[in-house]
Amino acid sequence: MKKFLVAIALMSLPMTATAALLTAPAFAAVKTSKLGDISAMRKIVADTLVLVNAGNVKGAVKRITEFETAWDKNANKLKKRDSNTWTKLDEAADVALSTVRYPSATPAEMKKDLAALIAMMDNPNS
Repeated sequence: MKKFLVAIALMSLPMTATAALLTAPAFAAVKTSKLGDISAMRKIVADTLVLVNAGNVKGAVKRITEFETAWDKNANKLKKRDSNTWTKLDEAADVALSTVRYPSATPAEMKKDLAALIAMMDNPNS
């Protein structure tokens, strides 16, 4: 019984860490340098992470594609505001997109790269 409880506790750690990423104030209006409010795009990435945590890779691929569409649609505007920050975020986005779509990627790899993108969106100067 004790082993079972320990196993349950260990399995909940990734979800706890994910929940910490999704809480306010970081989830509120994300202001990154001169890029402005990118919270809607951050929400899509956070949703993708939730889908990966739930084991729904197919849904995660679909959701990360929605992020890519929004990111590409706003690329020119964001680049004009702050090209250095945009470039950092774009590189992190490319990694996350590739990992989530890569057929052999593990959920742990997907979580790591999605969390890195969220962290970069929250604080691109780190």
